[in-house]
Amino acid sequence: MCHTALYGNCQKTVLFSVAIATEKYYDIHYHTINNSRVKEMTEYFQKNLFKDISMEEYKSLLTCLDGRTRQFRAGDIICDYDKGFDDIGIIGKGSASVVRYEYGGSRTILERLAPQDIFGYLLSCDGNGHAGISVISDSACDVLFIHYATISSPCTKACRHHHQLTQNLLDMISGRALNLSRRVEVLSQRTIREKLMCYFLQLAGQADSPSFSLP
Repeated sequence: MCHTALYGNCQKTVLFSVAIATEKYYDIHYHTINNSRVKEMTEYFQKNLFKDISMEEYKSLLTCLDGRTRQFRAGDIICDYDKGFDDIGIIGKGSASVVRYEYGGSRTILERLAPQDIFGYLLSCDGNGHAGISVISDSACDVLFIHYATISSPCTKACRHHHQLTQNLLDMISGRALNLSRRVEVLSQRTIREKLMCYFLQLAGQADSPSFSLP
């Protein structure tokens, strides 16, 4: 895959290779979750998505949500947001990166993903449908995929924990939007000093104290 370019036609090479790799790995090697596999799925218990949901309720949800797992090798493209990615992904094992391929051919890492980190188009920081954003595995990865539709649609059993899951997802989307707003506020400052002061004031506000720890 081409990562840097001196000429404009390299852009097509980058995006074409991303699309081909996505089709190659995205359509095969899914493993559906049945009752015999649920007990092995504790590594995907993402604390924010499954907040206020017990481990037993979580295991029940996995079959209800038609969850699917896949394994990826290092360097594989887990998903390409430009190709239409309508799932939520949770890293079970391994690590990955959310990257953006720029028009000039360069690559920018937007986020590092570790076990139990979550990703998806609705949780991304860019609403542009052609942003060149992909999720790439940095090492061998196990990933759980859940369709957005199965979370947002009412459960046939009308179970309480399914409603809680929907609320948790909305809270996560709102949290990402708030973080994006904070980033824009920092970047809108004119000087490095003003940017740092704005960022420190945000941290102090979150800590509700003039003393805080840098993340």
